[in-house]
Amino acid sequence: MNQSTISTKILYADDDCDDHFFLRESITCTGLPADIVYLTDGDQVIHYLEKAGDDLPSLIVLDLNMPRMNGKQTLERLKTDIRYADIPVIILSTSNNRMDKEFCTSRGAASYLVKPGHFEGYQEVVRNFVPFLQPSC
Repeated sequence: MNQSTISTKILYADDDCDDHFFLRESITCTGLPADIVYLTDGDQVIHYLEKAGDDLPSLIVLDLNMPRMNGKQTLERLKTDIRYADIPVIILSTSNNRMDKEFCTSRGAASYLVKPGHFEGYQEVVRNFVPFLQPSC
């Protein structure tokens, strides 16, 4: 992966600590120049964005199954809010259910990825983020 001194911000919401770890390590291993903000549910995503002002992330990654506000609810909220509608959202979930995928893509998800069962798979997931990232100023 091409190294760069410019960093982008990724907002990652998932209530599983192991998935946070795997994603963070995969970003380090692939050399993706990204700062990650880790949250555990959709309510935290909305709260974070409301306080962020102009310092919005380049990409939002959501798990589907989170407490309080799940990934589907968060996606709908983001895509119906003019302030956040243009931020690409990738769903990263254990669900390989066709209906979940169709629901998310029909609501504006840029991509739907299934969580891999091994560390190397997380590195491939991170490579899928690259087309959606825009460097922060």
